[in-house]
Amino acid sequence: MTKMDDAQKRARKIIEDMENNPPADAEINADNTSDPAELVADLQRLQAEFANYKRRAEAERADVIDFAKTRVIREFLAVRDSFDSEQTHRPATVDSAWAASIDAIRAQFDKVLSSLGGERFVSADQPFDPHQHEAVASDGDGDFVTEELQAGYKLGPTILRHAMVKVGAGPKGD
Repeated sequence: MTKMDDAQKRARKIIEDMENNPPADAEINADNTSDPAELVADLQRLQAEFANYKRRAEAERADVIDFAKTRVIREFLAVRDSFDSEQTHRPATVDSAWAASIDAIRAQFDKVLSSLGGERFVSADQPFDPHQHEAVASDGDGDFVTEELQAGYKLGPTILRHAMVKVGAGPKGD
């Protein structure tokens, strides 16, 4: 039982007691605000205002958490890009144990990113979408992503970073 439920029960009990046993010295006139119906209406109004306040406070709290997650994820995207760059430019003669440890760190990083709600979205071989992609190069005519130059990320429906892509004809020459 919440504090609000306790307060409501106590208020109802007070109102019932006032209705059944009015104080002996209470004046009864039209201007008296001790009318039980008015007190009930005031209590209901206050309950509604409190419920609205709780709903607004919870929504604001969720917005602050989403804002903080967005800031953290955006800051760490540069680190993730460095992992991508390392993998792209990794020499063939590199020690396999070293490469495996870097891959394990990348996987751990991706797991943390995912736990925050951030996710990488696929751009290559997809139709160009200006809401998700930033076209920085063209490969002929067409509106298909032919190459992803930098990965794009989102947090739920919110785009954290647009994917930088090369746009051209589709895989079948569309």
